Amino acid sequence: MKTMSKILIGIVLSAFIIINANAQPKSEIPDDNKPKMNWSCADTLYTFQFNSATNSWTFFQREIRRFDANQNPTENFVQVWNNNSQNWSNYLRVNYTYDEKQNEIEEITQQWDNSTSNWVNAQLRTTSYNGRHKEEVLFQQWKKPTNEWYNIIKYLIKYNENGDKNTVVIKLYNGVTREWDNHKRFLMEFDYDFAPPSEVIAESWASNNWKTEGKYDILYNWRGDKTQEIRYTWNQSKNSWLEGIMLEMFYDKNGNQTEYIEKKFDYTNKNWISFNKFTANYNEEGYMIEKIEYTYNRATSNWEIKGQYKFTTDTEI
Repeated sequence: MKTMSKILIGIVLSAFIIINANAQPKSEIPDDNKPKMNWSCADTLYTFQFNSATNSWTFFQREIRRFDANQNPTENFVQVWNNNSQNWSNYLRVNYTYDEKQNEIEEITQQWDNSTSNWVNAQLRTTSYNGRHKEEVLFQQWKKPTNEWYNIIKYLIKYNENGDKNTVVIKLYNGVTREWDNHKRFLMEFDYDFAPPSEVIAESWASNNWKTEGKYDILYNWRGDKTQEIRYTWNQSKNSWLEGIMLEMFYDKNGNQTEYIEKKFDYTNKNWISFNKFTANYNEEGYMIEKIEYTYNRATSNWEIKGQYKFTTDTEI
């Protein structure tokens, strides 16, 4: 199920960040980028997983999407393949609502309850805008005892005079005081006007003040695609930045991301150690058709495949 959840969230539900009452938000900048999957104007996308034991491709999941008159998706629901019964089982469903400008303003995520054979509310995401810019993104979680939406987390987004997102404040809802408490803040810094941020300072709220927690140093290619992101943690006692995680991204000539590598800094040997990566292939239209996920084996110094997937609108490959 761990691998399955990763595929579902990565492809379909990038904003499905709260599953249980104790979930905490990641210390990351909200990102609207989503993979361009191989829909090919169809309403169903099948994911096949490679079975190394049988040396064959088998069903893994399928995503079914419905659209409105403006070709905006109004419903996505995901079904997973049950090898024992050889049929599809409901798993997740997402419904979208748009304003008159075709901006997405509401996203409701539901999970399938096998005990009642019904969809159960899980998360509500509400987005408000100031002109064309997102101004606030509110996440609420469904509470079964009272059957109502409960505030969890919200993002407050600000922009500079060029229209670039330069500040994101994350607040957590305090159920005791019924007020919003500061949690995280991201401050973007730019080398050039109208360019993406080259540095992001991450802060945490403590003792009624913002405290520096970390920073991201970011590099881009000539297209503006992110090619490297190094995340540092601020060490107060040493008064210095400590390397934490490095992300590397690689692209083909058409701008499709073909490889992504995660590394951790090894302070014993003073170097970067790989631990996760994926590679992806695309068709001529630029849609992802295959993804391979790897984990790094430090004992053998080799990448080992942990998952291999193909995406197609066909029922067989």
